[in-house]
Amino acid sequence: MADAATNEPRLTGQVPLYKEVEPLNRQKHATYGVNAVSSPFSFLKEWHFVPAIAAEFAVASGSYPIVFLGDKKMPVVVMGLRAGSNLFVNDGQFDTDHYVPAYVRRYPFVSASNPGDQPSTICIDVGADFVVTENAERPFFDEKGEPTEYTQQAIDYVSAFERDAKITEAVVERLTALDLFEKKEIKVANPQDPENPVTVADYFGVSQEKFNALSDDQIVELHKNGDLGVITAHLISLQRWDRIMRRVATDMQAQPQNA
Repeated sequence: MADAATNEPRLTGQVPLYKEVEPLNRQKHATYGVNAVSSPFSFLKEWHFVPAIAAEFAVASGSYPIVFLGDKKMPVVVMGLRAGSNLFVNDGQFDTDHYVPAYVRRYPFVSASNPGDQPSTICIDVGADFVVTENAERPFFDEKGEPTEYTQQAIDYVSAFERDAKITEAVVERLTALDLFEKKEIKVANPQDPENPVTVADYFGVSQEKFNALSDDQIVELHKNGDLGVITAHLISLQRWDRIMRRVATDMQAQPQNA
């Protein structure tokens, strides 16, 4: 991966989780690396959703709702209802009963796009709690200035994630072309106004009605290109909203009440 300017749009804080992203450089970061910390997932506590890739829909659907956000229908795994509250992270530890999304596992590494056909740049969040500037347990570079095995594995993982992200974009484009998306809402009862429940989440999802109306040929094509499995996993994942709502209720009960 090649160097890129540090003012690339994907390096300005628009990338969820990341704070101080810099292109990884063998001179500047010669002594940098990571250390083990007691709360390895503290960086995720403030984020209630992260981007998802199609390849993980099947396994992630067992843990979280997978929904689509914004005009571009970006797929995300939902881990809470409001910013600053991740219901699957407690005291910096991730709930071991549930799947850790690929986007989270690549942290603190990330790629940044370059103009034209130039290769992407591998970057690092130097603001991560477990990134250190010296005496690293896992250094980024060895004495010769070459990436360590740890860094090379991270580069390979980030590259694979980038490829999967592009595949996911193509999946969303095909589902959009079939006009399968519709706006959906999650509502809860309003004790003060029982006739008008409160909307706590709105998103795009695949319409079961539109999906059922597809022709046999369209279903076969979805099966051949793998999109059928993606759709099925997404629809199954929507049952996980009950888990989110139960955790929200438990979290609210655990909070100290004002006198």
